[in-house]
Order: sequence, then C-alpha cells, then structure tokens
Amino acid sequence: MMREMKDSGVPWIGKIPASLKLIRNKYLLSYEKGKKADNTNLAQEGLPYIGASDLDSYDISKLYTTDIELPDVTYDDILILWDGARAGLVGTNKVGKLSSTVVKLVPDKNVVNKKFLYWYYMAFQQFMYDMVNGTTIPHMNRRFIEDIGFLSWSLDEQNCIVNYLDTKCSQIDTIITNEQSVIEKLHEYKQAIITQAITRGLNPSTKMKKTGLKWMGMVPEHWDVKKIKYLTNKIGSGKTPKGGSDVYIDEGVLFIRSQNVYDGYFDLSSVAFISHKIDSTMSNTRVYRNDVLLNITGGSIGRSCLYESDEPANVNQHVCIIRCNNQMRPKFMQYFWNSRIGKISIDIYQSGANREGLNFTEIGNTLVPTPELHEQDQIIDYLDGKCGVINNVIQQKHSLINKLTEYKKSLIYEVVTGKKEVPHV
Repeated sequence: MMREMKDSGVPWIGKIPASLKLIRNKYLLSYEKGKKADNTNLAQEGLPYIGASDLDSYDISKLYTTDIELPDVTYDDILILWDGARAGLVGTNKVGKLSSTVVKLVPDKNVVNKKFLYWYYMAFQQFMYDMVNGTTIPHMNRRFIEDIGFLSWSLDEQNCIVNYLDTKCSQIDTIITNEQSVIEKLHEYKQAIITQAITRGLNPSTKMKKTGLKWMGMVPEHWDVKKIKYLTNKIGSGKTPKGGSDVYIDEGVLFIRSQNVYDGYFDLSSVAFISHKIDSTMSNTRVYRNDVLLNITGGSIGRSCLYESDEPANVNQHVCIIRCNNQMRPKFMQYFWNSRIGKISIDIYQSGANREGLNFTEIGNTLVPTPELHEQDQIIDYLDGKCGVINNVIQQKHSLINKLTEYKKSLIYEVVTGKKEVPHV
C-alpha cells in the first residue's frame, strides 16, 4: 500500500508523506566558515587546505597548509561552497583545514544524521545553484539553505534512507566509473590508430627508414619529415579584448578559448561572443575554415581540432592558429597533434623548459611526417572512418553516463522527500 502524500506548500519540495512536517533549518544547524590561510604549499606539508576544487573531487588535495588556527574538517563533515561561480556545491568525506570560500554545516546530532544531511542537500543542490545565480555576485547565503526547509524524518528513518542511498548511489557510481574507464581506453585506442597511420602509413609492406627521432621511430622510405614552419603560412595566436570577460556577450562574433578546443572537436557549451565593434579591433586573430587550432598554455595544452566553419571567429592568446600551405592537408596536421608523437613533442618542450606553455618557434620547429598529398588524403579518409566509429561509441558512453547522473540526482531527491519509498521507512 502506497503511503499517503500531501502538498508541502514549497514548490522545490513538492509532495511529502502526510506523516511528515517541515522544520525550519535554522533550528537544526549552525555554521562554521573557513578562513584564509597564513600559508599554503604544494609540498603536502601540514594538512589539506579544503577549497572549491576539492568538494566534488576524489583526487588528493593539491594545496596544503600548516596554519593550525584554521577550522578543522573531519571525514563526515558537510561542506558547502560559499563563494564563486559554483557556490552551492555540496561535499563531504574530506579531512584537513577549511578555506575561506567554504562553510561547514554543524547539525544538531539529536535530530539530524550527518550523512542524511549530506544526501538531503545533494537533493537540493540545483535549488541552491539557482538561488546563487540569481544574485549579482555569486555568493551563498544562510537564507538559501534555511529556505529549503527540512523534513521531520526520525533518526531511524534517516538511517534507513542513508543506507539505501549509500547502496544505490554506490552502484550507480561504480557503473559510471566503469564507463569512464572504457572511454579512457577508447581514447587510448584511437590515439594508437592515429599514431600508427601517420607514422607508418596504410601499406604494411612499405619499406621503412629511420627518422633519427626516438619518439617517432621509423616512417615509410618515400616520406619526408619536415618542420611545421615549412608546411604553414601562419603560426600565431590571438588575444583577449581589453575589458576581460566583461566584453563577452550572448550573440555576436564567435570567440574561441582554450576550454572550447578538444582533440578532434569543439566544445561550444561555454562559448563566448564579442561584438562586431570589438571584432573590428582584433587584428590578426581571425580564424578561417581549415585552420588547425592548438592550445598552447595551461592544463589543456596540446589539445587540437580543425575549424570547419565559415562563421567569423577569433581566438584568444591561449590558442594558436596553424594555417597549412599546399604541402600539408589541415586534417593531417590535426591528426598529428592528436597522435602520440604530437603529444610527446609537446612534453619534450614542456619538460625542457620546466613550464606549461609553447611558443611559436617551438611549434614551427616541430617535426611532422609528411607523405605526398594523395597519401595524406588516403590516411585522412581511413582515420575519419576509424575514428568516427570510435567517437560514436564514446558518445554513447557519455550519453549513458549523463543519464545515470540525472537518474542519481532524481533518485536522491525522490527518496529524501519521501516520494519514493525505501525499505523500513
């Protein structure tokens, strides 16, 4: 028999079990805000300095501090990001010291199970995001949390819900992790196919010759190995317009940044636009069809794709435009940067200079296997077919992960609000 439900009177909660009531959160919680550390380090001295990048990450914290005056974070503490674009982000299972951008929720242990509190606020994370984004400056407020309200589950009922969600969400997370592992292997397989084709060609019986380069090995005897500067008409990056991010608008001239450039494709989910007036002041940064775009700084260094549109666009200073001449097909150049030898070339420049960045001289001096144009075309056709199949499988995997992620969010919300019954509740 299904439990009797009633309207909670709160739009973001909806219907709740008739046996429950809403409690004002302010009577259940206290708050402890972090502080700015006197010192931080990357040498793992002291304790992790828990900040925004740690809350939704399973990785080891990068930043540490020896400042013992900061608030402590224990493993079961519930943390909420208070400032910044992702304010409202919920986290737990962290140990260390609390940074100035994060708040620790301290519940009344006689009424609230800490782990239940975590699942409860995970259910309303989107509500908190929406509240934060409705303000001029992204900043959490106690009112946003207290406006959510808290359902009067007993501690026994909370424990049952926690056990259920721990089990179900762990199962979902395991599937997602496995799918992500498959995606990584598919990317590795694709890179291996690309590397084989652009260094060995498509004819396994072709005679080979040594290149003298350890990371490239051998290439077909009739191929050349040329520096990129002899295969291009342009190597150069763009610039960020004066005014920084304030100049970006919802519609206008496409402005491509490093976060838009991935190996073999564009991610335009966070694309920016600039006005035609600003565009007219951007000299020598125009992108044209068949330009190869290469990220040259930061954590995304080395990602490369081909611009295959006639839509006017510019790039910023973190993206290099490589415009091929009549000796090199642009798509072949893109496949080179997507290959293992392209990545190794970048690693050599980075390790040699102990930095994360490429300059135009280094790019120009990078050596690329250079078959005749007709053979480049054959290799491009082959790789387009092979990579297209792999990309479709990767896309299906991403789609499954997205569906599982949305299902997990829905499950948490329905369980903590009583819309979905769980055993013994």
